[in-house]
Amino acid sequence: MDALKLEAFLLVAEEESFSAAADRARTAQSTISSRVKELESALGQPLFVRSSRQVRLSPAGEAAVPAARRALAALDTVRQVVDEVAGVRRGRVRLGVVTGAEAPELGRVLADFSAEYPGIELIIVSGSGADLEEAVGDGSLDIALVVRSSATALMWEGLLHDSLSAISSSAESETAASGPISISVLERERLIVLDAGAGARGALEAAARRAGIRLSIAAQVSTPGMAEELHQRGMGMLIVPESLSSGRGARIVDLDHAELAVDVGLVAHPGVRSPAVELLLARLISDFTLFPTDS
Repeated sequence: MDALKLEAFLLVAEEESFSAAADRARTAQSTISSRVKELESALGQPLFVRSSRQVRLSPAGEAAVPAARRALAALDTVRQVVDEVAGVRRGRVRLGVVTGAEAPELGRVLADFSAEYPGIELIIVSGSGADLEEAVGDGSLDIALVVRSSATALMWEGLLHDSLSAISSSAESETAASGPISISVLERERLIVLDAGAGARGALEAAARRAGIRLSIAAQVSTPGMAEELHQRGMGMLIVPESLSSGRGARIVDLDHAELAVDVGLVAHPGVRSPAVELLLARLISDFTLFPTDS
């Protein structure tokens, strides 16, 4: 069982098509088919259910996907460890960034990293916080910048504890409120919640349940610009992380006066991480600032 067979299997699993997998691998469809058949023969089980119109994973194939990803990651780590001994820095790092993230410094850090380590390929994707954490957990991503409101089994490096703020639809919202606002007050408002699968809505609704109230969510939006536009057009009170509130609004507290908040940070697999992943992770932790100040 070699890396080429595992890579062919994962490509077909992701594309649900032998021809699309071949296109991604820039090879012939017959080559992909042959590698998958050889892997199935070695394992003694069909990995796909094939029909004239569809290719889908068999039960054995579904079970094999996460193991195949871990195996390829381990092989990549072996190569990079050997390169490290020889003084060569190369490899690949797959980085996820939560949809709607306002991270102006991230591009600079990644560009500087790439200039210093030109042999390390960066693959950058976006998605919801939940999807990115799942991808890191199953090995399809190496690192992710996420926003979350609950614990994780992954390695976690917190960058910011961000309180949730409520910005009124009235003119008074132009300046920050003098004190916090209770979750109970929000029951009377229509709400626009900025949440790209990051847990802000979950934190709000959990606090509302504890208070015995029901919130009226007019819209859940993944991008700050759209959330702000809906708010400016009078659709409702805006709920955003304090870091995106521009000094407006008031922090939201529950009935016990505890602030509602989400955490911004980096997740990585707690187990095997390649030298290239370790290099980028260390660089992000040391150099990446979410909201830089002018010097």
